[in-house]
Amino acid sequence: MVRYTLTPKRRARGVGCFLRHSQSQRQVPVVFATFRERLPMKLIRTPSMAWVLMTALALPVASVQAQSASGVPHAPLNQVLHLTASAQTEVAQDWLVITLSVQKEGLQAPAVQKQLNAMVSAALAVATPMAKPGALEVKTGEMNVSPRYGREGKMNGWVGSAQLVLQGRDVEQITTLAGRMPDLTVSQIDWRLSSEQKTAAEARIQTEAVANFQSKAQSLTKQFGFATYTLKDVRVSAQEAGEGQVMPRMAMAQMDAPSPMPVPAVAGKSRVVVNISGSIVLR
Repeated sequence: MVRYTLTPKRRARGVGCFLRHSQSQRQVPVVFATFRERLPMKLIRTPSMAWVLMTALALPVASVQAQSASGVPHAPLNQVLHLTASAQTEVAQDWLVITLSVQKEGLQAPAVQKQLNAMVSAALAVATPMAKPGALEVKTGEMNVSPRYGREGKMNGWVGSAQLVLQGRDVEQITTLAGRMPDLTVSQIDWRLSSEQKTAAEARIQTEAVANFQSKAQSLTKQFGFATYTLKDVRVSAQEAGEGQVMPRMAMAQMDAPSPMPVPAVAGKSRVVVNISGSIVLR
């Protein structure tokens, strides 16, 4: 860094000073001609006035030195633009979820809960031996017992319900098992994508989503009159939107028939969407 040292000097015709270069030690004389013409000679020659004038001269020098230390003058702030892009695809659903339920009522809550436990245990005894990871999975669902109220708003007993969930890729085995569950009826059928199917679909369209984001960023950069852009931050997310199927009444009637039949279930399609959102800096 180049520095200048301000050195006072009395001259024959007025008050002046030297600026000393820090590297070459060369002195550059500075004369207060303007002040000499406007102020009385006696006042200018006083030491106090000399220092006042030298301080006034040093202010622009200090300003130049500070600007040199920071390099070029500060450039205007870059413009930040937020944008989103996405890609999507439709995939055939391969994961079936059937929810079986049972409901019981009684005057005492423990008695109602005991009946529910017995029915779920009997259903598990039938379904568990057939379970196979990925193909047919069995798990218990919600179970609750709550007060029952009559027309006058008074409590007159208890009502409870319990659920058993069958899910997996083996549609034939799941629907057949659901049709022969003792005392349980199908309350809901859902189709969705397995985790493997969803991951594969996301991987296929993720490249497309990134390309869409880059194309949109480049287009907006030019439209706003900038030459290029840099990526500031980015977030990637994925979601699945599918079709849920509620158990038809016809199938419910088939569940009560003497000869159990497989529950009708037809798969649909799920839409997998990969979203990319982020910020770019226009340059």
